[in-house]
Amino acid sequence: MKRNEGIIPEPLEKAIDQLATRAMAAKADDVIVLGSILEHLETIEKMSRENGYPAGGALIQAVRKLVEKIVLGEAHDPPKALVLLGRGVHLIQGKILHPDVSQPTQEETAFWEALVSLIPEEKPSLSPKKKTRVGEPGGPAAGKPQETVTDFGQDMDLCKDFVSEALERLETIELQIINLEQSPDDKECIHSIFRSFHTIKGVSGFLNLKEITQFSHAMESLLDEARNGRLQIQEEIIDFILEAVDVLKTMILELKEQMKSGRIQPPSIDLSPYLRKIERMKRGEAVFPTAIAGKSEVPPLGEILSQKGIISAEDIEGALRIQREEKKDRKIGEILIRENKVKPREVIAALRDQKKSSPQPGETAVRVDTNKLDSLVDLIEELVIAQSLVAQNPIFSSLHDPKLSHDFSQFRRITTDLRRISLSLRMVPIRHTFQKMIRLVRDLAKKSNKEVDLILSGDNTEIDRNLVETLYDPLVHMIRNSVDHGIEPPAKRSEAGKPQRGNIFLRAFHKGGYIVIEVEDDGQGLNRPKILKKAREKGLVPEDAPLTDHQIDNLIFEPGFSTAAQITDVSGRGVGMDVVRKTIEKLKGNVEIFSVTGKGCRFILRVPLTLAIMDGIVVQIGKERYIIPTVFIRETLRPCPTDLKTVQNRGELIKVRDTFLPLIRLSQTLGIQPQQEQPWEALVVVVENEGRQQGLLVDDLLGKQEVVIKNLGEHLKNVEGVAGATILGDGRVGLILDIHGIFEMNLHSPMSAQA
Repeated sequence: MKRNEGIIPEPLEKAIDQLATRAMAAKADDVIVLGSILEHLETIEKMSRENGYPAGGALIQAVRKLVEKIVLGEAHDPPKALVLLGRGVHLIQGKILHPDVSQPTQEETAFWEALVSLIPEEKPSLSPKKKTRVGEPGGPAAGKPQETVTDFGQDMDLCKDFVSEALERLETIELQIINLEQSPDDKECIHSIFRSFHTIKGVSGFLNLKEITQFSHAMESLLDEARNGRLQIQEEIIDFILEAVDVLKTMILELKEQMKSGRIQPPSIDLSPYLRKIERMKRGEAVFPTAIAGKSEVPPLGEILSQKGIISAEDIEGALRIQREEKKDRKIGEILIRENKVKPREVIAALRDQKKSSPQPGETAVRVDTNKLDSLVDLIEELVIAQSLVAQNPIFSSLHDPKLSHDFSQFRRITTDLRRISLSLRMVPIRHTFQKMIRLVRDLAKKSNKEVDLILSGDNTEIDRNLVETLYDPLVHMIRNSVDHGIEPPAKRSEAGKPQRGNIFLRAFHKGGYIVIEVEDDGQGLNRPKILKKAREKGLVPEDAPLTDHQIDNLIFEPGFSTAAQITDVSGRGVGMDVVRKTIEKLKGNVEIFSVTGKGCRFILRVPLTLAIMDGIVVQIGKERYIIPTVFIRETLRPCPTDLKTVQNRGELIKVRDTFLPLIRLSQTLGIQPQQEQPWEALVVVVENEGRQQGLLVDDLLGKQEVVIKNLGEHLKNVEGVAGATILGDGRVGLILDIHGIFEMNLHSPMSAQA
């Protein structure tokens, strides 16, 4: 393509050539190439407008609409649409090459007629003829906004993917904003945020979600000003970007709800105030020099070598000329080396710099329905159980065939690997949940006029996918309490000899078969006198009941308990810590509190790594077998007759390390005839729940085992003291004990209540 008297900028010429190449290679089912065409159209429209070539604007919009229809499968005749696409690209080239031609050519008129006949429902928006204005006959009524209703029909799956991807992109923006606040001049961070808005805009444009497209495009243009150095990132802009993320998130969640009916309506949010604010920001800060339009985010190899002073601009032009005219298949680096312009070491260094600047490819991933994944895991667990049943079959054990033993060992190894891989499919890093807390702390600190830093560690720790979202609410409640109740105002911290900025530590790590999450702050700690006074006022504890510090601390988990002087949007409603305890208990875990007055408070959450598998100790009571989760077990022992004390009307006590603990006879609780009546002939398992320790009397310990948790079904799900069931290696069913439920069943014992 020849330049028009040498005035067309090279980047614009290059973009048009690339568009023409993509159009020639386009196929109706090749979404990647069609998406690339859309990106080139957008680039050409922007560059032509900035360089004074607006003549092709209407054509570009029409071709873009045509491509969108092809992508969505709405073009009635795809082969004809692809031919029309090529004609449209050719017309765009002509419009930019000859901007002085104001009247439509015969070819252009034919293009418009063919386009309207191919997509008749788009005639008002595609036709370049006179437009009907608001208030005119045939146009929308003045002062009444048009409300369109989109019927997605066959595109519902595409819309679902958009919602999922858009929400992920918005989370990415929130995380990048935190980095941008610390380093406002970080161009790569700005680029990353820009690309996220750009992706949302592009996909929403495919789906004809006009409001989302309009708003994300406006945010993209604002960030483009910052990318090109015309807008300085300040605190107000960062706050506005976060506000914009919330607006987009609201619109996308509305879309998600509307998808259930299959008919998408415009969002309820009025975007005009936000759009006006964006324009004001752009006008108010547009004092910086304009950067070169169309500059690639990934610098060419020649540009990198030139910036380093290794070669001159003339050397680059010469190499490019050789590449175009003589050896088109040779790379620019190879040409420069053969021409003795650079050394191989210098080209390698420049390539490494170029790689650092280029966007890294994401991990290859396949979207799989979670129900299918759960079914796969369940089937593999059934396979493991079936293998165990075969291995323990007496007939199989009596066979002494070496080949059979070898084959079965290989089968066992494959089954073990299958189980490990299937469980890893459910495991995801807790990073996303942790990083959501960064913005939460920032917003809460701002509302409370406090200075708080959130310090994360162990965010790469993996956890069952089903646990990730469940843990979000408990973490939010604890973080809120740490900011509102724990961290003191800056002035008060200074008086106490502390730094004005408070710290909240959020940690995660594996321990045994559990994940441990710690939320710790360096604030004032729990106010025990205030907690005890409030608990007595509410009648939670008797006036004269002596309570230990640990028992006082655990009062904050009581329903409706709060020490806040007034209810705010941060805390004070008394529903937070109660939710935390109930949620963790449902996950077969527990919560512990450690507080030091004036030093801070630490909450420790222990939950199983996965809801499918649990570590437990298999115990025998009578002829039955039960599993006690290891997270609750502190120790096991065989007591001496002198260690047992019986208090009239107050139950039995067992001495453990100079402390008397209530003794629960599980045989009586579960209604089973035990093999051993006397505790010194049986075993005691010391368990702990919510700071209370008790001894569980069992006949025998059969060993530690990793068990697959099975639900008891609808009819038995509310059985007290039982959390689930599992199939043991010999095929028998073993019930998993609910320690919290066991404690509740024995609350009638005064000794149990005091322990």
